[in-house]
Amino acid sequence: MTWTDAPGMAAMFAAHDRLRGEMTSLARLTVRGGRNPRRVLRTAAGWRSFKHALGGHFAAEDKALWPPLRHALALRPEGLALLEAIEAEHAALHLLIEAIDEQVATPSQALADAGPGALGDLTDSLVTGLTGHLAHEEHAALPLLRQTITPPQWARFAHLHTRLTAADAARTGPERWSTTP
Repeated sequence: MTWTDAPGMAAMFAAHDRLRGEMTSLARLTVRGGRNPRRVLRTAAGWRSFKHALGGHFAAEDKALWPPLRHALALRPEGLALLEAIEAEHAALHLLIEAIDEQVATPSQALADAGPGALGDLTDSLVTGLTGHLAHEEHAALPLLRQTITPPQWARFAHLHTRLTAADAARTGPERWSTTP
């Protein structure tokens, strides 16, 4: 078995691929005419499910991967700096999601005052930020994980990740971003 075959690594790549697909749907929604993106984000399952899947993915990393990685990198400042950067990216992405939720929940008059592109700008920032984060994690953090995480630790991540994201993994596709039943 190669390191990419480890159950946790497979879960990691599957989650990243699923998040990339959801970001495509989110980006299309906010630039496509004819539908009110605020209404869709407020009422469609896609946005809630995306947030839950991303939160579950981050939580599984925070609980099962980052602590043993931090321990293994205790004497490697460059590795610790990378881990700090990854965690800062998580925090920034959470702030963008909160800002989008605030825009979605804001009454129409306040939105008019904020400008018509505010939601689109925020979702564009989320898509750009998450795309960059996933690439950063795959190219910089995963090689360190490969060197330090044991098979039981990967198994713990895979189990936790599945538990935290399974309901959302079953509901994928563009239909989740529609407000029609």
